[in-house]
Amino acid sequence: MQYIIKGNGITSLGSVDSEEDLKPHPGINLNPPPEDGRCNCCGRHMSELKPFGGPGDPLVGDFSGALLLKKFRSDGPYDEEAEKAFEEADRYCQKEGFENVEDYLKFKYGEEKGRGIYYAVGLHDQVGKSWECRDCAILDEDEYFEKLIKRLNSRKRN
Repeated sequence: MQYIIKGNGITSLGSVDSEEDLKPHPGINLNPPPEDGRCNCCGRHMSELKPFGGPGDPLVGDFSGALLLKKFRSDGPYDEEAEKAFEEADRYCQKEGFENVEDYLKFKYGEEKGRGIYYAVGLHDQVGKSWECRDCAILDEDEYFEKLIKRLNSRKRN
C-alpha cells in the first residue's frame, strides 16, 4: 500500500495491495478505495487481478504488488459536438439576452438536449478519482470511457 498523504488525521492512499487496505483509517480518508474492492473501470474484484510489477510494469514508477492504483481522470468522455455547442453558447448567450450558458443551450437545443450538452462538457472538465487495475490504468481516455460505458451498459441489461 502506498500513501499520498498520511498525517494530521488525514489519509489518502495511492494504491491498494490487499482487502485489508480497503478498511477506513482513523480520521479523514480522502478519495478512499472502493469498499467492494473492484476496479472502477472494468469492475473486476481484487481477487481476480494480477498485481502491478516493478518499475515500468506496466506504468512508470514502482507499484510492486498493488492490485488497485488511484488515478485521476475526467468524470466524463470528451464530446466534440458538445464542446463546440458550449463554446458557441458561451460567446453568444449574453448578446442574445441570456444570463448563462445553460439557459442559452436549453433555448437553442431544447430542454433535454441543452441540459445534456451542458453536463457533458461539465463532466469532461471535472476530474475525479478512479481506482484501477493494471489493465485499465494504462488505458488512454477514450479507451477508458469505452470500457467503462460498455460495463455499465451491460449491467443495465442484466
